[in-house]
Amino acid sequence: MNNNDWLNDKYVQNWFQLLGNKRTIKNYTNDFPKFLSYIQETTEHKTPTDIINSRLEHLTTKDLLKRNYWEQQVIKYKNSLEEKNLRMATVHGHIRTIMSFFSKNGVKLLFSRGELKINPSEKDKVDSEWIPENGDVRILYRLCDNARDRAVLLTLYQSGFSEVDVGSMNIEDFPFYDDSGNWQIPSTEDLYHKRRREKTNQWQQTCISREALEEIRIMLQSRGFPKTGYLFVSFRGEQLGVRGINDMLKGVVQKGFNGKAKLWKTKHLRDAFMNGLHQGKVTQEVKDSMVGHKREGARNDYAITEQTIRVAYESAFKFLTINGYGSTSRKLEEIEKKFDAQTLTLTEIITELRTENKQLKVQLAEIATAQTGMQNEMKMIRSEQSGIKNEMALRRTVKSKKNE
Repeated sequence: MNNNDWLNDKYVQNWFQLLGNKRTIKNYTNDFPKFLSYIQETTEHKTPTDIINSRLEHLTTKDLLKRNYWEQQVIKYKNSLEEKNLRMATVHGHIRTIMSFFSKNGVKLLFSRGELKINPSEKDKVDSEWIPENGDVRILYRLCDNARDRAVLLTLYQSGFSEVDVGSMNIEDFPFYDDSGNWQIPSTEDLYHKRRREKTNQWQQTCISREALEEIRIMLQSRGFPKTGYLFVSFRGEQLGVRGINDMLKGVVQKGFNGKAKLWKTKHLRDAFMNGLHQGKVTQEVKDSMVGHKREGARNDYAITEQTIRVAYESAFKFLTINGYGSTSRKLEEIEKKFDAQTLTLTEIITELRTENKQLKVQLAEIATAQTGMQNEMKMIRSEQSGIKNEMALRRTVKSKKNE
């Protein structure tokens, strides 16, 4: 079989038609030929049709070894991949491809618990992942060359979108303009946004931050405020796809973290967003909606409202903001704290003054009473003095008459 003949096989075509997702098909197109080559080297089966026909035949037999033939082949293939020291995620991706091929063609493989357990490679035994912290992203933000790059970075980090979703965004997906074509998003507000994830087709409910919106506004202004087309484009005006986003951010990372550039993966910005939600104490079911994960059980049957998402996003944004303590949100937070402290101090002062006032009123009343007593006493003294004067005058008069 030639390299691409397998793509024309009826079972492969049926498989891809049922999948529908172009990105998934592309990934499976890269992985499946490796399994097919392994089968061609180790068995008599040469085509995807041979594999499906063999599976159908084995499902009707009472011989358990034959019945589980293809499960055993997949386990052997997994073991061969592990011997190549591939990462666990890579091995898992290959196995997932095979499982999808059989399942979509109606002959699903069945495994006991633990049969497909993937053993860690030597690479997996050393922690080499780099999940950027808020301080790391702030450095990257300041190293971006233009508003477009900063907007892409913030949309990935502060909203939790994947590269493929950001690359496929269109201007008309957002209410950027009013009916007259003027920019209408206030710089102080986050923008609620709901869209289906390209990878899983699940709804993702999140917000575009006010910081990202400001960069988007500057970017669109430099392009003459276009009303339609891809939101993020290359310098040639073409769609800035996944590869363009990854290459751009890789270059920024090399500027600021040259020693760690080899550990950089753009998808880890989504992990960083999830950490922000965790730090903001967002509940699991709301978190699932904000990152586009399917909620478990009955929790998937009721909707999460826009207001719920906004409240959750606001609680997490303080851990995702790029402008740090210089941002409006941090300033407001500090002002609120100072105001609360000042209000408490003022309340204490007022209480103390009121207590002092009560004491002063008592003292003033006592003074007033004392003053009244003194005034009465003075009147009595004056009255006594007047009586004495009169008596002395009378004595002088009597004495004068006697002398005469």
